[in-house]
This record gives sequence, structure tokens and C-alpha cells, in this order.
Amino acid sequence: MQHPSISLIELMKDKNMSQRDLSSIIQLSPSVLNNILVNKKPFTAELSVKLEAVGLGRAKDWLVKQAMYDIVETEKSLSEEAALIKIWNNIQKIIPISYFRKKKIIESDIKSNIKSIFKLYDVQNFDKFYEYHQDYVFSHYRKSQAFSEQKNNVIAWSTYAEYIVKNIKVKKFSLNNQDNLIKELNILFLKNNKNLIEDTKKTLSNYGIKFETLDRPSKTPVDGKSFMSNGVPSIVLSLKYKRLDNFAFTIMHELGHVFLHLTGDYQGHSFFINSSKNDTLEFEANQFARNKLIPESEWEYFEIANNIFTDDVILNFAKKIKVHPAIVRGRVCFEHNKYYRRKSSITSTNIISD
Repeated sequence: MQHPSISLIELMKDKNMSQRDLSSIIQLSPSVLNNILVNKKPFTAELSVKLEAVGLGRAKDWLVKQAMYDIVETEKSLSEEAALIKIWNNIQKIIPISYFRKKKIIESDIKSNIKSIFKLYDVQNFDKFYEYHQDYVFSHYRKSQAFSEQKNNVIAWSTYAEYIVKNIKVKKFSLNNQDNLIKELNILFLKNNKNLIEDTKKTLSNYGIKFETLDRPSKTPVDGKSFMSNGVPSIVLSLKYKRLDNFAFTIMHELGHVFLHLTGDYQGHSFFINSSKNDTLEFEANQFARNKLIPESEWEYFEIANNIFTDDVILNFAKKIKVHPAIVRGRVCFEHNKYYRRKSSITSTNIISD
């Protein structure tokens, strides 16, 4: 549907009448008339009556044309809005809305929200967004009944984890620096100062590894993930448990994937904490973590020499090998489950301070 200004311009040409001529006759400023003819401002009743007075059509015809034009444009606008509403409604069925709102990925404007989600998921339209979820492959992730119900939440966390480290700059990574990196991290864990997370981030960055923490959407069973980001080893932890022993083991576990897998034959994979116990690669990463935190020979001697693991026994051993006692007790509890619920003075030191 054409704007009535198109018809008016044609009539003016037929009568050899310029804009200046018409504005002078109907006592309308040239700028206002130009806005109507060029910028398609609406025809008012006053303008329509004046046009009829100078022989340029009938007033009611101009008003009808304007009304028809307005209806078509409104339908078009509402059609676009309806399409956006439909897309957003379908997106909301897939993503964790409250989580992304908390992260300020989405706010109140639907069009902006769709754009933000497509940017985060690196897709151009809803079809690609849907395919992304249908085709998403979780390599090395433990699948359970609970997992199948929350798959999209895990995808959201995983995708967001990759997104937040994408532009992080770190120094060059080298496999030859493994021993020095492990040594520096163990010193940090032993101190367990108030800046442990930030200091860990700086240390990993100096050794060419991206590191971030990212809380999880509700009902999302994932503790962490390691992957390659633009060719750079990357680790993101959810910090489900803010315990030193858990933090230290999880970092070392993911570093096991970095040094043993991601920089070797598994560069296209992602490794999630909570993986299957039967996964060989997970077993290797677990062994890496255990032995890098507490040397295997030291642990074997410690177990053989002690039948009961009291706090004094743990504290003396931790002091001897220069490891934080919470890390030692964490392994004791894991491998000797009966100690898990026993009271211990070490528990109060097993907290990560933000």
C-alpha cells in the first residue's frame, strides 16, 4: 500500500505545481510539506480539505488512503512483532531464563534478548539455535536420569563458559612447564589465602591456560569443564563446593585433561567434572590430580603406616610433605569413607575465602 504522498506528487506533476507553489497556496510551511511528501508524515483532515480546495483530489479520498496506509503498516509492524514473540516464546522453552536474566544476558526487550541469545550461542536464527541443541554432543559426561531432564541447562552453562573465556589473553602454553605450574599451584593451595581463586587465575594465565569461574543454573549437575578455546587450553569451574580440597582436586583434574588429552589427541573434546567412573580418560585425570597433589609414594607409605587417621596424624603428614591438611583429609575421607562424617578441627580450614 502506497503512502498518499505518492499520489499527491503525481497530481502536482500533472498540474505542473512545485512544492513551493503548493505550500504558498495552502499556507503550509515548505518544511512541513516536505516532511509529508518525502518523509511520509500523515495526511491530516486539515491538509486534506485544503488539497480539495485547490483541486487536488477529494478530502475524504485522502483520508481514506491515509487510513488504509496506516492499517497496512500497523499490520506489518504487528506481524514482525508477533514473529519475534513466537521466536522468543520458543527460545524460553529451551534456555534457563532466570539464570540468563541474573547474568544480564537478557532483560526486558524481546528483540534485544533474541539478539543476545543468538550472539551467545553463535547462531544466526532460531532454526540454527534449535539445531545447536539437538546436535550438541557431551563428550566425557556422566549421563543420568536427572541429566536428561536438564540437558538444555547444561548446554547453557557449557556454552556460556566458552563464551566468557573467548577473549581472555594469556601467555603462551608449553607442555614443558607442567612441573613448575604444579609446584606453584600447590604453594597457593598450602597458603589458601583470601585471594586463592584470583591467584590461581593469574598463575594459570602465566602458564598459558585460561581460567574462569561461573556459577550454574539451578538443577545443573556440572562442577567444571576443560576445553580448547581458539587453540588455548581453558578451564571453567562452577565452584559447586567452596572447599579447598574440592577446588584443588578439580583444578588438578582438569589440568590432567589439559596435559594428557586436550593438547594431544583430544583437542576437539570437552571434559566435564561429573564424568563416568568407567571413562578411561577420566580415570587418567583423576590419577593425575591425586598424584600431583600428594605424591603416590608418600601416600602409600602414609596409608601403610597408619591404621587410624586422626587429626594429629593428618596434620603431621601434611606438614611433612608441605600440603594443606584439608587436602590430605579430603583424600582420606574419599578413600576411607568412614572418616567423612567424623568431627575434625581441619574442617574449619577447608573453606575458600572470596
